[in-house]
Amino acid sequence: MLSESATVQPARPDLTKAGYLKMLLAAFSAANGVGLLSLIALPFAVGANMETLGINESQAGLLGTLEFVGVVATSMFLAPRVGRIDRRRVALGASVFVIVMNVLCALYGTYSHLLLLRPLAGLGAGLALATGNATIAMASKPEKFASHMSLLFVALMVLVTLSFSALSAQFGQAGVYMGFAATIACLAPLQGWLPAVIGDAATQAQLGPEKAGSAFSKSGIWMVLAIFCFSMRDTMTWAFTERIGASAGFQPGVIGQFLTAAAILGLAGPALAAFIGNRFGLRIPLALGVMAAGTNTFALSQSGGNAYLFAGSVLCVVATYFFALSFLNALAAELDPEGRIVAAAGSAVMAGLAAAPVVAGYLWVAGGSGAIGGIVLLLLAITLWAALRAFRGLAQPHNTLN
Repeated sequence: MLSESATVQPARPDLTKAGYLKMLLAAFSAANGVGLLSLIALPFAVGANMETLGINESQAGLLGTLEFVGVVATSMFLAPRVGRIDRRRVALGASVFVIVMNVLCALYGTYSHLLLLRPLAGLGAGLALATGNATIAMASKPEKFASHMSLLFVALMVLVTLSFSALSAQFGQAGVYMGFAATIACLAPLQGWLPAVIGDAATQAQLGPEKAGSAFSKSGIWMVLAIFCFSMRDTMTWAFTERIGASAGFQPGVIGQFLTAAAILGLAGPALAAFIGNRFGLRIPLALGVMAAGTNTFALSQSGGNAYLFAGSVLCVVATYFFALSFLNALAAELDPEGRIVAAAGSAVMAGLAAAPVVAGYLWVAGGSGAIGGIVLLLLAITLWAALRAFRGLAQPHNTLN
């Protein structure tokens, strides 16, 4: 039990079931339906661009990296200010902007045009990601809200995996980018339910220097570090799943079936997190989730010569990832009810995603699976250590952490 003195914090609204559902769908639409959509559909965009433009893996990967850099830039810029903006207008404006960028990519999809348009799309997606993630902090039970958002995200992943595969096969590059635009257009109206502005000068003054500063308070820095390492650790292995599966003896088509099954089974992760909620506080399920996700990723990285180990670990990777992420996001929301830290956490996820393929590619060449496994375990330890350090920022008497 933490013994730190309490500080006054912005009241979290006690919503009706309908109000909770509206806020959940709005946050999901902004953060996941716009902010992270390119992440879900990245394999299809990469494959379609390679096929349509005749470019290699490095060139196709650069487009994704540039887009993710744009997401990180605007979401990190907005994070310290997210308690002062009209989130609804920012999210809707960002959604419209990203729709336009994707339509332009479909119509003018040369490589030189994509080098300009994909980072611009990333800038818009970053704004939506920050506004959506910050809304988690407004929920009376952030751990439950974060779990429900993750559950919706995995459901979206399943739908995107099934539909974008067909779009890519039938219409190539143009089909994928029009699929982006159509998906966002369908989800964007939900953002009309986003809470607009929650902060004011009086509330900010009440928070004290630690809470009232930027998202990068001491606890905020530990939280961002934890989620960055968590994301990077997962993506280092996930990016090379096809290569690992091939070395385990599986054909590409079978590996694709494994990934689809993993997405479906992944629904169990956030569903279990929502069921657990705050029954045991945050510390225990967060620590168990981080260790489970890290251990599973390590097993996947070492499964190149073992078909059974590959099958078991790849089927569990989505579920363990989103179980742990639900509680990491819940902790970030508890640390700052204005949502600045959890908004910055979304940037950390994308930063880890952008850095991982480069680092992992070097490690694969330099030391193979052994080098990858060692860094995975190191990042697991840093994630757990940083998250536990972030707990020191919780000073609310209602937070029972033991």
